[in-house]
Amino acid sequence: MRRFASSVGIGAAAAALVAILVIRAAAVCEGGAAAQGGGDAPVLGGCTESGEAAAAAQTASTTSIHNAPTAPASGASIRNAPAQPPSDASITAPPAAEAAAPRGEPAMVSPTAQGARELKLAEQLLNEGEAASDDATRRAKYEEAKQHATRAVELMPNSADAHFVHFGAVGRLAQLDGLASAAFQLMTLNSELDEVLRLDPNHANALAARGGMLVKLPRLLGGNTKQGIEYLEKAVALDHEAVGKRLELAEAYHLVRRNEDAKATADRALAMAQEMKDPERVETCQKFIAELQRTCDGCAMAAIGR
Repeated sequence: MRRFASSVGIGAAAAALVAILVIRAAAVCEGGAAAQGGGDAPVLGGCTESGEAAAAAQTASTTSIHNAPTAPASGASIRNAPAQPPSDASITAPPAAEAAAPRGEPAMVSPTAQGARELKLAEQLLNEGEAASDDATRRAKYEEAKQHATRAVELMPNSADAHFVHFGAVGRLAQLDGLASAAFQLMTLNSELDEVLRLDPNHANALAARGGMLVKLPRLLGGNTKQGIEYLEKAVALDHEAVGKRLELAEAYHLVRRNEDAKATADRALAMAQEMKDPERVETCQKFIAELQRTCDGCAMAAIGR
């Protein structure tokens, strides 16, 4: 399955890229998520859980254990303790957070743990949307992903991954709605990316998405090929196993007639996909390289899912 965070695809048409296809990850989702932004795994990515999300989920799991028997402090304390029947309290010692909850009511779950769950659901739905074969199913998955990502942002406003997955869902929906919607959403998409990079300047998937936008957008809408290449190079440097990001960078090199760099970068992406034993990525790289050879120097390439 093609993962949102595992490749930060940027549509072939200069304006369609405005819809910004982040994520399929390359983490973002090759590794994810949307991952910290490491890996093409997802947005979105699917997108692997970020360290922040995984830690929060682990915390939630720990705090949800009920009636776990407590271990004795030491052998000496057992031997010296006066004989007495065990009380309920000595058998079951719930965590302090849960002990405060009234009997019969569920323990409170922290906003961070709830946010981590929402983020994981959003990433999963983005991946399912990427794998869907028809636009109606894609739209339904992306809409649901957007709802969960919005909730994740509300619960974890300082999570770069949550903002990035929200960016991915909004971008995918704009892409489905066509060029006019994509252009209308450009300011929103840019603002979301700004926030991701403010929270995490080294978010590889966000850097790749920003780089792809700058490369493909016309100057009138803020495009800047040189700066876009710099963003993409930084994203690849941060994500050593990225396949999708390398293809984006190879295409950018091709557009500025750096043909040797384009070929070397695409060949490296193919070698990495083969090392991963990932048939889908291998096929994508092979198609990209064939298209690269057919396309005239400096010309835009045909769209290839990545």
